[in-house]
Amino acid sequence: MNQNLGMHQEIEKTGPDLSKSSSEVTKDCIRDYGIKVLQPRNGYRFSVDSLLLADFVKSRKNDHILDIGTGCGIIALILAKKDCSVKITAIEIQRDLTEIAIGNVHLNSLDGQIRVYGEDLNRIPDMFSAGSFDHVVANPPYRSPVSGRLCKNPQENLARHEILTDLGQILSVARYVLHPGGRVSLIYPADRTVRLLSSMHDLGLEPKRLEMVHSNPGSQARLVLVEGCKDSGEEVRVLPPVFLNSSQGRTQRKGHIPCHRGLDYT
Repeated sequence: MNQNLGMHQEIEKTGPDLSKSSSEVTKDCIRDYGIKVLQPRNGYRFSVDSLLLADFVKSRKNDHILDIGTGCGIIALILAKKDCSVKITAIEIQRDLTEIAIGNVHLNSLDGQIRVYGEDLNRIPDMFSAGSFDHVVANPPYRSPVSGRLCKNPQENLARHEILTDLGQILSVARYVLHPGGRVSLIYPADRTVRLLSSMHDLGLEPKRLEMVHSNPGSQARLVLVEGCKDSGEEVRVLPPVFLNSSQGRTQRKGHIPCHRGLDYT
């Protein structure tokens, strides 16, 4: 690591700026994990995508995990609570979200497991050695900035649209930081599954687990969850589908509320 880690050190020295008016942030709770989450009231807020991805990730004991585009840190927080042996490095380019993510780590007493850095994805090769991570997790932006409407909030625009990064760049970084046999887990719109799988294959991140997410039985898939393995063979296991608004699928089998499979979010 080098001087590019300055933003984390600066914020940590002075403490995250969470002294803003309470009207600017909300405090939510993931009851299943006892997690408290501060997030912007009017900026980028995590959605069911993040909860599904955190539930999908299968970490291994003592894994070193890279969370790309952590936002308020929700995925890193859940992964740390799921397995106290893992160490998580979370990257976020937007300073306001970086401060909130660091605050959430402090709030949940997870400083020993999670480190948050306010950095550009492009700087990751300068920050970390090749092959230094066991698992990469990402919920990539997928909306084109030149098609469709942009969000009114600039914080949301950067998080949801391919303005600062795109799928190809995220996968390239994942390949760089993963050791052979390392894993990458992502969530993406189901109607762009071909793009996701072909991009992973082209970079030698072979899909190994795949799960489709539907609103209801009989409806088209909305999202796809994929786990890939670096420099692995071509063999994928397709899991049973998930239904967000039904008692069918993994939701009921895991005994949690259907709308947020595996996570009771209030």
